[in-house]
Amino acid sequence: METPIKVIEILGPGCVRCRETHRVVTHVVEEARLTCKIEKSESIDRMIELGLLQTPAIAIDGRLVHQGSIPNAEQVKRLLGLA
Repeated sequence: METPIKVIEILGPGCVRCRETHRVVTHVVEEARLTCKIEKSESIDRMIELGLLQTPAIAIDGRLVHQGSIPNAEQVKRLLGLA
């Protein structure tokens, strides 16, 4: 049995691309009725800690899984193991 996702982090400086990434992730999580927490992080220290090179980015349970573009809903579903 897969461990449920606890935290999804959206990382970036707060730009339009980062806000859109947050919107897409939130939509997919709500649509799938997942009970995970979604956090928005603008911390440069956190981005460095994860080895982030491009924003926007997504980390799931502390593991960087996407960076450098706004993912569409299907990409987010794949990242979350829903597709």
